[in-house]
Amino acid sequence: MQCILPQGQTTPERALSNPWYDKGFCEPYQYKAAIDRCKGGYESCDLFIEIFNERARIERNYANELDKWAQASIKDISQSKEFGTNKKAWSDSIRASTAIGKAHSNIAQRLQENVVDKMTAFKKEHYGKSILHIKKVKEFEHDFEQAQKSWIKLLDKINKAKKEYHEAHRQMKKAEAAEQIVNSDRGAEDDQKSKLKLSVSTHKKQVEATRSKYQQYINDMTNSRPNYENGMKEVLDRTHNFETKRLDKYKDLFLALHQSVVVDKDDNLAALNESFKTAIGSHSTKADIDWWNSHYGSDTKTTWPVFEELKD
Repeated sequence: MQCILPQGQTTPERALSNPWYDKGFCEPYQYKAAIDRCKGGYESCDLFIEIFNERARIERNYANELDKWAQASIKDISQSKEFGTNKKAWSDSIRASTAIGKAHSNIAQRLQENVVDKMTAFKKEHYGKSILHIKKVKEFEHDFEQAQKSWIKLLDKINKAKKEYHEAHRQMKKAEAAEQIVNSDRGAEDDQKSKLKLSVSTHKKQVEATRSKYQQYINDMTNSRPNYENGMKEVLDRTHNFETKRLDKYKDLFLALHQSVVVDKDDNLAALNESFKTAIGSHSTKADIDWWNSHYGSDTKTTWPVFEELKD
């Protein structure tokens, strides 16, 4: 037998290898985790509607099938050889039992009006889907892109400056190594030594220039970081508020679901109970035996044979 373990809240992220899972939110394009959550919320609303539409359909079908069953059963009973109060109580009990079908019809109606329709209206109001995209998700994505636009450009400058600085540093080391080899060579010409010395000096200047540029961009990032973080978090907070409304709506609709399927206060069940009591109360074994006896049994008048002469 397969053992199904309880699923933790973080299980889906780990299981699906979510590329944004457990990373810094202000890193490039990490905001797509928030965008993905919004899209997931839209899809979840669709799933919610689909699931409870199906439940309402099952309730309606049950009520319809129950009604068909009752009609066919009563017809069969009426055509049977059953008689008396037993026959009547049997048919009346079936009629009484169909009241539960009305209760299920009510469940279907409550599910449709209080659960499915309200979620449909919520989805339409909060997401606003066009042909090409989900309107609200697109708005968030645009705002994140704008907040991160200058930051991405600065990151590109930093990465380029870092490569230039590291390359200049490598070239300087090569020049220094070449100069050291030539200087240790007693047969090396002074002109060659001068050229290598100049090369080392030039590379050092290049290293300092690229290092200064690299450091300046790092400083620029440090100075601009607070505004960038605030801008990203401002949009993120709006996505939190958006998601909070969705989750609160789910909680409201779960309560509506509970009220929709609770049948203990359904008027049809009270009617069912009374109809059953009436149907069963009308049943009398003695009355049926007496009726049968009066029409077929010992209370009937038996015609006894008597001696008869041949009549002309």
